[in-house]
Amino acid sequence: MAHLENMRYRKQPGTAAVYEDATVISGMSPTTPGTPATAVEDMMGDSMEPRSDLGYSYGKKDLNYADYSAAGAASQHAGSDRSLRLSISKNQWLTLGLITLFAAYIRLWRLSNPANVVFDEVHFGKFAGKYLNSTYFFDVHPPLAKMMFAAAGKLAGYDGVFDFKSIGLDYIAAGVPYVGMRLMPALLGLAMVPISYITLAAFGHAADACALGALVVALENALLTQSRLILLDAALIFFTGATVMCWALFFTQTHRPFSNRWWTYLLLTGVNMGNALSCKWVGLFLVATIGVWTLKDLWEKLGDLSITPTQYAKHFMARGFALIVVPLTVYLFWFQIHFSVLHKSGDGNAFMSPEFQNTLDGVSLGHTPRDIYYGSRIRIRHAATNAGYLHSHLSNYESGSKQQQVTLYGFRDENNYWMITRTEAAEQRVQNSTDPAALQQIKNGDIVRLMHYKTHRRLHSHDVRPPVTTNDYQNEVSGYGWEGFKGDSNDHWRVQILEGDSRVPESKERLMAIHSRFRLIHVGQRCALFSNRKKLPKWAHEQVEVTCMKSAKFPKTLWRIETNINDKIPADAPLAEYKRPGLVAKVLEATAVMWRVNNGLTKSHPYESRPHTWPWMRRGMSFWGKENRGIYLLGTPILWWLSFVAISAFAGIQVVMFLRDRRGIHDRLMGVRERYADTVGFFFFGWVLHWIPFFIMGRQLFIHHYLPALWLAIMGFIGTLDLFTRRISRRVRQVLMIGLLLVTIRMYFQYSHIAYGTAWSREGCQGSKWLKSWDYDCKRYPSMHGTVTTTAVDVPQPTTAMPNIGGSPAVIQAQNPEDPPQAEHFDPLENENKLNEPAPRIDHDKLNSNADKLNKDMKKAATTVRSDDKDEPVVHDDEKDEHFVGGDAGQDHTPTPQGSNLKAPVPPSI
Repeated sequence: MAHLENMRYRKQPGTAAVYEDATVISGMSPTTPGTPATAVEDMMGDSMEPRSDLGYSYGKKDLNYADYSAAGAASQHAGSDRSLRLSISKNQWLTLGLITLFAAYIRLWRLSNPANVVFDEVHFGKFAGKYLNSTYFFDVHPPLAKMMFAAAGKLAGYDGVFDFKSIGLDYIAAGVPYVGMRLMPALLGLAMVPISYITLAAFGHAADACALGALVVALENALLTQSRLILLDAALIFFTGATVMCWALFFTQTHRPFSNRWWTYLLLTGVNMGNALSCKWVGLFLVATIGVWTLKDLWEKLGDLSITPTQYAKHFMARGFALIVVPLTVYLFWFQIHFSVLHKSGDGNAFMSPEFQNTLDGVSLGHTPRDIYYGSRIRIRHAATNAGYLHSHLSNYESGSKQQQVTLYGFRDENNYWMITRTEAAEQRVQNSTDPAALQQIKNGDIVRLMHYKTHRRLHSHDVRPPVTTNDYQNEVSGYGWEGFKGDSNDHWRVQILEGDSRVPESKERLMAIHSRFRLIHVGQRCALFSNRKKLPKWAHEQVEVTCMKSAKFPKTLWRIETNINDKIPADAPLAEYKRPGLVAKVLEATAVMWRVNNGLTKSHPYESRPHTWPWMRRGMSFWGKENRGIYLLGTPILWWLSFVAISAFAGIQVVMFLRDRRGIHDRLMGVRERYADTVGFFFFGWVLHWIPFFIMGRQLFIHHYLPALWLAIMGFIGTLDLFTRRISRRVRQVLMIGLLLVTIRMYFQYSHIAYGTAWSREGCQGSKWLKSWDYDCKRYPSMHGTVTTTAVDVPQPTTAMPNIGGSPAVIQAQNPEDPPQAEHFDPLENENKLNEPAPRIDHDKLNSNADKLNKDMKKAATTVRSDDKDEPVVHDDEKDEHFVGGDAGQDHTPTPQGSNLKAPVPPSI
């Protein structure tokens, strides 16, 4: 950073301590003629007089921060150098090594406990197995951290067979090398200890502050708990820390721009930033942090007249390449590995488009005759949701018209086929033509009818509300009619081709399989065939609802024909195939699906928490529980609270100093104003950008989302403590630092039971609850007075957290209202998967057995229907307007025959 002063004090006989600077400011030493007055002011405060009010009287050894700083040993004059050159002494490396060994014991102790599947290990362990089996799956997070778990499992001997099906499964009985898989995040969490030390040192902080920062990070309970399990956050936090460390090291090389080390640290910043983004999208906040500070740095360089325009352009291009191109390349690289490994068809197929699915082994979609003719048997896929095919079966709605159901169905079967035919009037004209058997291709604007191939019901809509979406601008879509019935005008749909394939320009004017994306506009009701992924009730087999929506937006009204069967099509007719997407197209599609699913995780959850409660740690979240042990994510209170105070104080101090500057009062903040703004300011903006964005998110949020911001806040707190204790005695400073460390150690031991899942006493547990909202279950632990818990071993514990791909356990209210919520197996990703593969295969044989009875009932109802039935279609004059939704492009209407508005009776229960 700019203006990183290396300060020390010297005592003049009979006077107060005089502030002296050991670094070069703006390229000039304090003794050099022409030294700016502001440099001296920074050292001596607002007045140019010696600070006699301080009254220091320390010996020569006191407060010599040129020696005390981790970076001070390398500070020297070097032209226009405005930053410290990092140099860590052998003693400091030895200290760091001892701290790391201490942290290794803390982080790796009893890593095998518990020997059961815990929390989201259900998902991420299973995903590791799918990588080893090369089976495609879908997850809401980018792939890097999951691939790291797969690599760790492979090295540890995991064969991918164990499925991590549910929480509590025994690893040892199944022979799963789970310790090796947990070792990977544990080592990443351990690496944060030296990363914290080096980061603080690179920002110019004293050696004792660097050691304190590394120790409190090692002892922080939330970071410890999250890094001991097969969870993604350890990798995210590691790459976040590595990015910040490399960024700080980059600024130690500002005196040597474009040198090898300068380029190395800059490129490593971009690489680690890309890695963080490839673990979880929270890495986007890191990108914003580095981006803001890059703009600040470039703005300062713009005002530096010693930098020529050519040099400035090089600085700009170097940062653009390293901090934009490199992270994006890294992100694409890991997705390329992800797609290359997962090359087999799997349960994630249904989330993706048919083009994407066609790139997987074992999937063959398309390869069908291209041109669509009247009389063709077609299978129609909903283009926007990938939720399945237009489908019908012999089962009626239990509300509305009670006619035959029309749905989206995720499996390919015979009930997905529809026969595309002309209207009755158009068919009559063809029959009177000279060549009635000639093939006629369907064009944009044609009015057609779709008859369900198996049940002979026609696709039908009318002014009746759908069973789930009951808005007045949504109409029910049903299957109506019976074999031999000629149909009515409520079966008429206009083909409106909106998108074609650039490879086949004709696909925008003539209806073609795969290439054409089209709408079906109901002629009478002026609505478009529509689906929005809403599920029908169980009586409709929980398939996806299809409606006819007025004024609908294009994306969810687009359809594609995937299969085209017509015996009259010549054998040499052109075929249509799905275009195989490239890497960028696949990444963009996967990103869009991840975004949609993430935004869909909106249901309320008993363990969720909102961002405003995170800094003061209102509550944690349960991970696992069994007998008299449990794991509960809770941080070290003193670190969470003081780091929040320090970060908030920075904002307040900056506001006050800005207002005082406007009044002409230029505070020097004990000579550390610039350093405070550059170092703690960086951590402040990083914390803000890792916390504030969560306020605008509507999805479920949990306290573990705050952990990257927590680490930045702790670094800012240690930096604040270091800078503002430099002008007090070393003894007082050491007392403050040692006191903080001892309190942190005390809290580490107090809350280690719920971090490691070890035995505890009920009294100790209850005494640790400083806030009533900390809802870990103390009743599971035995009392010191001999009271035995009555909790059965095999009964799900109140704090047992069930897996949730969005990062949360799903729970329901326990029977005892005083207990924490009891866990229930609920997974939003499984619900999302049900939307894509809407239902299990239904018993069509049972449905077909009702066919004769349903036909008889419908024909019987036709003789009793009233002529004023509300299903009577109304033909509007403006239907002939080509630009009006539902216009008929000048085609004739077929008069509505008697009995056209039949309501089928409810079929027998299935």
